[in-house]
Amino acid sequence: MRNDEIGEVFRNIGNLLKIKGDDSFRARIYDRAAETIDELSADLYGLAEEGTLRSIPGIGEAIEQKIIEMLETGRCRFHDNLIEEMGPDVLDLIAIRGVGVKTAGRFYSELGVKSLSDLRAAIDGDRLTQMKRMGAKTIASIDEGLQFLEAQRKLRPLRQILPIAAAVFDALKNCSDIKRLDFTGDFRRHEEMLQSLALVAECSSAQAIVEALSGVKGVVSPAILDDVRVVASVDRGFPLRVYCTSEAEYEAILAVTTGTDTHLTQLNQIASSQGIEPIGEPLPDWPKNRTETDIYGQLGLPFIVPELRSNADSIEAASTDNLPTLIEQSDLRCDLHMHTDWSDGRGTLRQMVETAASLGHEYIAITDHSKSSRVANGLTAERLSAQIQQVREINTEIDGMEVLAGSEVDILKDGSLDFPNELLAQLDIVIASVHEGLSMGESEMTDRIIRAIENPYVTIIGHPTGRVLGHRPGYAVNLEAVADAAAAHGVALEINAAPSRLDLEPSAVRQALARGVLLSVNTDAHSVPDLERALFGINVARRGWLEKTNVLNTYPLATVKEIMPGRVRGGK
Repeated sequence: MRNDEIGEVFRNIGNLLKIKGDDSFRARIYDRAAETIDELSADLYGLAEEGTLRSIPGIGEAIEQKIIEMLETGRCRFHDNLIEEMGPDVLDLIAIRGVGVKTAGRFYSELGVKSLSDLRAAIDGDRLTQMKRMGAKTIASIDEGLQFLEAQRKLRPLRQILPIAAAVFDALKNCSDIKRLDFTGDFRRHEEMLQSLALVAECSSAQAIVEALSGVKGVVSPAILDDVRVVASVDRGFPLRVYCTSEAEYEAILAVTTGTDTHLTQLNQIASSQGIEPIGEPLPDWPKNRTETDIYGQLGLPFIVPELRSNADSIEAASTDNLPTLIEQSDLRCDLHMHTDWSDGRGTLRQMVETAASLGHEYIAITDHSKSSRVANGLTAERLSAQIQQVREINTEIDGMEVLAGSEVDILKDGSLDFPNELLAQLDIVIASVHEGLSMGESEMTDRIIRAIENPYVTIIGHPTGRVLGHRPGYAVNLEAVADAAAAHGVALEINAAPSRLDLEPSAVRQALARGVLLSVNTDAHSVPDLERALFGINVARRGWLEKTNVLNTYPLATVKEIMPGRVRGGK
């Protein structure tokens, strides 16, 4: 098992114990073990072989034994016993917006609820009203969150599928019968919510694919469907498909399986008008040894990158030579949103700075939470002033990179900011974000964010819709009005690269682009490893048709100061 898989098992154990009502200190041991493993750069296999697991803070004898058990067997009996006792779906309860482990524990202990379907039956049967401190408003909110999650069940957030996708890819890549391998479908298009996981493999034997998948934990019932497809399921019924093809047909299969149905229909309309064989699945009559570029070229089109094969207007843009030159990750010069252990981050200020420098950034901003974010250990004015001083000192010590003093400042319900302007003026970067009061009406929320945009010290509006993929939708807000205000006042809107957010989403990015707004791609890193997730934000930017010049982070700091006078300060 990989580090991340072992960490997830411990995280699940901690949550299961809390739901069960076990000793909170005992549950915290497993939470801490998961956090420790998340931060480890070393592989647990190597540490176990060296006998040094116990030297890691947070890993005692019991945790060490369970790590070794998982490394040797791929299972944890303690975890499996809890699942057997409490039900395989009980952890789904805490995925509902507004339902934490305490509420899930009450459902479990008082009503015997062990799954989403159990909770649905309890709500529909009016059983929640029998619980203390469970009023009509709370029940309605839980019902709304459950409805959202039920609708999302046909999809999976990208972040949820990434670990099994990596495991499947590695298993197939190591299969000697497979000569070439690529993701396809919505995964290749970098959709943030996935309908399936699909790959194309150049392979002479579909049975070899079945055998390779059979060895992957979490892959269920791999089987040959037909001459082209091997099918299976992962993550509780999520469909997995592997297309087995020859070298000659590889890119044709890749082309057909990458585009949406709308994209393929439009291609077929062009093909039909030119008397060309329709593009379809499977491809018995499609010309062999054609690259994707050849296929589009035969239809009189330039190559369309996978990220744009979701858009109904990409073919029209291609036919008129109006496709954008999309931003690349290598275009980024900076990361302007990250947290340290001063607030809710897990890396020290120096660790975050030094890692960012090693990644080649020209400048970064430290943006810990403000005082109203109590759950995130937000900084008081006094603590922020002390941090500013420390950032200034570190900035003088770091060669080749500028470290800016910033803050992710809460936008309060009336649109004012969590710190006074006198303190904001001491910062180089201000990210203004909504973290509470998410249920207010659209007009009120829109006015709230626009008032923050009008503050002369605000640089960026952070995660502008507040969505959490697979957990809660964004709050009600008029994004067109927000974008117009941002353009008028020279404020950027963020593409938050945290895989749980990916906010703004691509269609909103295009709206902002059309209104002349600069976008800012940031990691919102809360740990050292998080600093490497900018690619997720770049994928959103590309799906939103952004070019290099549309993204704030691609400019040198001196240019950014010129573009956003008064809203970006600092520098050596």
